[in-house]
This record gives sequence, structure tokens and C-alpha cells, in this order.
Amino acid sequence: MDGLGLPCEYIGTNVMKLSHSLHANNLLNALNESRKNPALCDGLVLVENSEVPVQKNVLAACSPYFRAVYQYESKDKSVICLNHLSPSVFGLVLDYIYTSEIVLCEENIQDVLQASDLLLLMDLKELCCDYLEQCLSAVNCLGIIEFSDTYSCLRVLHTALDYLDEHFNEVRYTEEYVMLPVHRISQILKRASLKVSSENIIIDSLFHWANHDPHNRTAYLKEIMRNSIQLSRLNYEALHVPSLDGMNRWDIIRLMNEIQKEQEDQETKLRGYSNVVVMAGGEGPCLQDDSSSGDLGEVKRTVSFVVPHESQCQDGVWIDLPPMLSPRVNHGLVEAGGCLFVVGGRDHLGHILNSGEKYDPATNQWTAIPPMSHARVGFGLVAIDDKIYAIGGSNDMSDPMICLEEFCIYTNKWRTLPEMSLKRAWSAYAVVNKKIYVIGGGIMGKLYEAVECFDPKRESWTSVAPMKERRFDARAVGVGDNVFVFGGLRRLECPSAMHHGSGMKFCGTEVFTASQKLWSTMMSASVGMCTMSETSHIDSALNDKDEIYIMGDLDTGDGSYNFLRALNLNTNRWRPVIGSRPSWNRSNGAMCMLKLSNAFIRCLEEHHEHLKIRSSLPATV
Repeated sequence: MDGLGLPCEYIGTNVMKLSHSLHANNLLNALNESRKNPALCDGLVLVENSEVPVQKNVLAACSPYFRAVYQYESKDKSVICLNHLSPSVFGLVLDYIYTSEIVLCEENIQDVLQASDLLLLMDLKELCCDYLEQCLSAVNCLGIIEFSDTYSCLRVLHTALDYLDEHFNEVRYTEEYVMLPVHRISQILKRASLKVSSENIIIDSLFHWANHDPHNRTAYLKEIMRNSIQLSRLNYEALHVPSLDGMNRWDIIRLMNEIQKEQEDQETKLRGYSNVVVMAGGEGPCLQDDSSSGDLGEVKRTVSFVVPHESQCQDGVWIDLPPMLSPRVNHGLVEAGGCLFVVGGRDHLGHILNSGEKYDPATNQWTAIPPMSHARVGFGLVAIDDKIYAIGGSNDMSDPMICLEEFCIYTNKWRTLPEMSLKRAWSAYAVVNKKIYVIGGGIMGKLYEAVECFDPKRESWTSVAPMKERRFDARAVGVGDNVFVFGGLRRLECPSAMHHGSGMKFCGTEVFTASQKLWSTMMSASVGMCTMSETSHIDSALNDKDEIYIMGDLDTGDGSYNFLRALNLNTNRWRPVIGSRPSWNRSNGAMCMLKLSNAFIRCLEEHHEHLKIRSSLPATV
């Protein structure tokens, strides 16, 4: 900053690059005023029977659609017809182009989204997606699914389908549900991930839909039941079978018996889904036969998951998923769009990686994604909607970076974003209110309590209140309006933490409330997490509904250890969840939550049991 508080950059002796923060807004305001003067407009847009004067260079600058029309169709092109838009909607779009502001509501959202899609206004389309996600409910869920699918709003489609799975019991009583066409009702009732207590709810939902128009829908009962309902999983004693147009309840029961016989050879599947904890890579035992699987040395490419139980500590079974394409340690792992994404880290040869890969539960496979611009270790990886952000870290184990990269999971492309103000590695990272917080960390010989916040909408960084205690290698998680920071290390000068050995200390828990911009300590919550001793280390912090999961080497102070403990945010109490980490992992595995259908989990569990039985059998001669 210069003496006037203006952003500046020294590029030589007495040479500065300066910028004025109000320039862009002033220019936009002046252009908005100038479009009201016909003498300053050089084009017309015909919308229905209205002629709208426009400035071609402004429209071309904002919209690839207008740019293509003005640049390629004709050099003298000054009149464009937009037959699919109304004057009111085009007026809203024009106002947005000149002001960056728009008012969306239930009455105009569909038309504005359609216009943004037609005119290739991706930032406006993004705002429409934000609106749809915020107003998602049981009443409009199915309409939003159909609408987002039509206009390729994949992020909204994924969110709405997740909502349908979780809230099907409410959705099935809405007007949108009973108005569904045959092919859509069959698709929905077939979903294995619908969260229902029994298959009876599925067939009750079918009867409810058919009874809305029995004259036209009764004929489709056989087709839908055959393709979408597992009749062998029905509780017939609790089943209510109605009479419908042309079929009494005994006719329907005979039809069900007929279809059930046809389904005898088909495998029945559980409904619903579970949120599981996934661990990928890290360091583990060096096994002689690991070379055949690609695990050379102690750096692993193994991936496993466990289903956390709601009751007190159970020694959960870790189930293997397909291994990653590359062994990795100190890498990043996140979930986005229902898939896992892993990038960066260090391989078994010590090389720092810029490569990435994606695991899709639908195919049960890992595939490569484009590499980052920078190889990274000790960095942050977080996800917001359909974007993944790689933040800071180091590319040579000593010199931290300030660069930030964004990956869109649907375009499969990385792009560079504005840099942080501080070089730092081994920081903690969390997302709250769709903003990224980078907390603590440091450079060689210096640790930070400083915190920075990145707003993806504005693509800008701001400093926020520092932590009470500087630290590195901590773990953070965002829940609601709060950022929770757990563990981490710092030097012995800190009086509030206990000895960690080798001149370092294990740090306590702090919470940042974004709306109040304040940090506070959580002594009561820290009790029961683990003992602040040299034997404790936190590997990851994750959120699942009203609980925070803490994973690592958690010394409980009584001679026992837990790998995973859960903090209930309603009761402020900790409970043990999982006793031990996977047998193949010793440390530094990356972890995240992933939604898996119960049918898929059961299939993997059966495969795991089969392998366990085979390994216990004596070798044959």
C-alpha cells in the first residue's frame, strides 16, 4: 500500500504499479448511464415486439454468444433477434450485465436461468444455481431435478438428488410427485439410495401415485413393480393394497405374486445410504510382497473406509476400496459431486507430485485428472460445490508457496486464482459460508497465528482475527458459522499446552465464529477428545451432520487409545467411535467423508468376508 492506502507494487527504483479500487465500479456505473443515451448505442436487440438499444462492445465483452454473433456473422451486424426471451427477462439480464446485481424469485428463476444458458452468461447461471440450492425443499425438489438436468446445472442436480434420497418420505406426498410421468416415477422408485425404513414405503408410494389418476396409470403398475420394486423385501402383514381402476386389491396381490416369482433369481439390495470415513494413502508397514500391488516402500496407495456407528466405541471393520493409481503421503483428499478427489503429496521415491486422480463409486474405479500447475506437499485441499481448491504448501519441502488453484469437477480444468499474502505450509484449512479459511502454519523457523479468508465469489483474500495460539500441522473443520481448530504443535513457550516432546507442544482447541469475527477456546470440549501429550496426534477433522469426527493417535490418558472420536455439537460431549486405524496405515493418511449406498457397502463387505475366509484356509498341496 502507498501513503494514500492505494494498492501498489514496487517493480523497480522509483517505479510503482498502482491500482484504484473504485475504478471498475466507476466505469460500470458510467456505462450503465451511457446505455440510456441512444446516441451512444450502436445495436438493437429485438425481443418479441420490442426494440432494445444496446452497446455491442459491452454485450460482446460479457457474453460469448453476443461476441460470436457480432464478430463472426457479419461485421455490420447491428440487429439481433432473441425469440426465446421476453422483454422483461432480457431487461433483467441487461441490468445484471451493467450492475452485476439481479433480483431472483420463484416467478423469474426459470426464465433467467434459461436466458443465462442461452447467452452463455456463466456467472449469472452460477447465481441462479445458488438460488435454486438455497430454496430447495420437498415441494420443489423434483422440479429442480428436472430443470437442472435440462440446463446442465450438474452441481444443482447432484444436490437435489441427494435431497431426494434423504427426504423421500416428504417428497412422495407432494403435488410434483403425483404429477410425475411413468418413466420418471420408475426411475425414482428404482433408486437404491432412497433413505426409507422398508420396501413397503416404496410400494405405498407407487399406489399413492397410481391412485391420483387410476384410469390412466393402473395399466403401468406391472411394468413399474417389475423394474423398480423388490417385492421379496416387502412386509406383507403391514402392507395396505388398495383397489384401483379396473383392479381390486386381490387382482393387485395376484399381480405382485406373479412378479415376485419372476424376480426370484434377482439379487435383492438394501435401500438407503451411509456416510463413511475414507482413508487413502499415507505411510505404513513395509511389506516384501507390496511390489506386486505398487506399494513400494512405506508410502501406500491403499484406500479403505469404515462406517461409523452411532453407539459407543465399536471396533469397526475397515473395508478396502480399489487402490489409488499412485502411492501418496501428505496429499489432499476431498469429496465433491459424490466422488473422491486426491491430488499432490509425495510418492514412494520422495518426489513431490502435481498429479491427481478421481474415484467414482458408480464405476468403483480411479481415473487420472489433469495435473495442478504446482507440485505440492503440506498444502490444503477443500471443496465448495463443484470446485476444488489447492492452497499453499511447499514444492521442495522448505519453501512454502502462496499460490491458489481451482479445479472444476465438471469441466475437468484447473485455473490459477489470486495468491495468499503469506507464504505458509502445514496450515489448517476449513470452509464456512462458502469461504475458505487458512489458519496458522508457517515457514522455516517461524510459526503463525495469522488467519486469511478467501471469497471465491469475489476472488479476493482478506485477513481475519488471529488465533489465540500459533501452531502448525493442526486440523480444522467448518460447521455452520464456526471454524473448529484441533491440535497442532508449537514451541514450549506456549503456557497453555502440555509438553509434546522434542521442544514442541500439543495445542488446545479454538473456535472462530465468522459472524462475530472472534476466536474462543473450548476447554470443555477438549476434555474427552484426547490427552495433550507427546503420544497424541490429530490426522483429520470431519463433519457429519451434528457431530465432528476427530481422527488420529488419540491418547485417552488411561493407557488406551482411540483412532476416531466424535463430538456431539448439541450435547458438547465426546464419544469413542473406532478403536484402531487400518492395519496397512501408520500415519499421514488423508481422510474425508463419502456417501455410499448401503447396497454397495454390503457388496464390498461380502467381498471382504470372502477374502478373509480364503486367507484363513490352509494352503493346498
